[in-house]
Amino acid sequence: MEQINILDTPPSRVLTDHLYTKSSRMQIPLSGAFELSPVCNFSCRMCYVRKSPMEVRSASRSPLTLDDWRRIAREARDAGLLYLLLTGGEPLLWPDFWTLYDELIDMGFVVSVNTNASLIDEKAIARFRQKPPQKLSITLYGASDTTYRRLCGVDDVFSRVDRAIRGLSAAGITVKLNCSLTPDNGQDLPFILQYAKEQDLSLAATSYMFPPVRRDPSMVGTNARFTPEQAAAYHMHYIAFDRSEEKYRSYLKQILEGYCTPPGLDESCVDPVDGHIRCRAGKASFWVTWDGWLTPCGMMPEPKVDILSKSFADCWQALTELSAALRLSGLCETCSSRNICHPCAAIAMAETGTTEGVPRYKCRITQAISEIAKKTLDETT
Repeated sequence: MEQINILDTPPSRVLTDHLYTKSSRMQIPLSGAFELSPVCNFSCRMCYVRKSPMEVRSASRSPLTLDDWRRIAREARDAGLLYLLLTGGEPLLWPDFWTLYDELIDMGFVVSVNTNASLIDEKAIARFRQKPPQKLSITLYGASDTTYRRLCGVDDVFSRVDRAIRGLSAAGITVKLNCSLTPDNGQDLPFILQYAKEQDLSLAATSYMFPPVRRDPSMVGTNARFTPEQAAAYHMHYIAFDRSEEKYRSYLKQILEGYCTPPGLDESCVDPVDGHIRCRAGKASFWVTWDGWLTPCGMMPEPKVDILSKSFADCWQALTELSAALRLSGLCETCSSRNICHPCAAIAMAETGTTEGVPRYKCRITQAISEIAKKTLDETT
C-alpha cells in the first residue's frame, strides 16, 4: 500500500483518520448510512437492493417514516454519529428526502448523498447549493444513452446525468464519481475515465460486484458480472489510468510483495484485526435499512438488530457484540495473498452464504491480478 506522508495529507484527512481509529477502539458509531428507500428509477441487473414500489408494498415490513428517521438520527447523534450517508435505491425518489436532508444538515451532521443524478435538475442544484453536502457521490453507469439503456433499463439518461454533473460542479458542490463495471458497460471504461478527467472529478471504479443476497437470498455467489479474470483485467486497467506510470509500477511491485490496496473495497473498509471483521463495520460504522434493521454493512443481510424495537444506543450495543463474534475462514486468515485480496465478512457472506466461507471468486481475481502484475513488470524491465 502506498505510504502516506502526513505532511502532504490534508488536515481534514488526518483528523478523520484519528477519529475513526479512536471510534473503532471505543466502539463509537462515528459514521452511518440511512438507506431511505430501495426504490429506484433504474433497474440495473447487478443491483444489491432495488425493489419496485409493488414489492415494497407487499414486503413483510413497512418502510421507515420521516418521524422514524428523525428519531434514529437524534439518538444516533447522541451516541456519537457525525458522518452520515443518505442512500437508496435512489434517495431523491423518497417523498420526504428534502425535509429530512435539511433537518439533518441543521442537526450538525456531515452529510453525503449517493445518487444516480438522473433526478437532479436546476431546482435540486439550488437546494444543494443552499445547504451543501460534504459530497455527492454519483454513480456513472456509462458514457452514452445506449449503455444506460442496456445496463439500467432507462432511456435518454446520460445527457441528463451529464447536465446534472456539470451544473453541480458549476455551483461549487463537491462531486465524486463512482463506476460499477459489468459486462454491460465495461466497453465504456475508457470513455468514462476520459469524462472524469475532462470534468476534473475524482472517479472510483470497481469491477467486483457483490452477489445481491439482500435482494435475493438465492443469489449467493452469483451476479450479472465479469469472470474473475475479466474483473482483474478491468481493475488493473483502471488503476493504470488513475495513477502515474511511477505509481502504477510501485503498485505492481506491492502486489508481488503481497500487500496492496483492495480491489472491490473502499480503503476505509480495511482495518485488519486477525480473526475478526476486517473493517469498521459494527465497530465505528453502521447501516440502517429502509425497513428498520440496523446492520454493520449495507451488503450484509446478517447480523441485524430491529431498530424499531429499542433505542439506537441499545441496538448499537447489541450490534457491536454480534459483529465482534464474526469470524472469517481460517484459510483466508493464513493465505499468503490475504493482504492483496483483503477478505471481509460481507464478501464471504455474499459469495458463500457464511462469513466463514472461502470466496473462491475473489481468490481467482487475486490470482489474476498477481499474474497481470508479474507479466507487466517482466515486459517493462
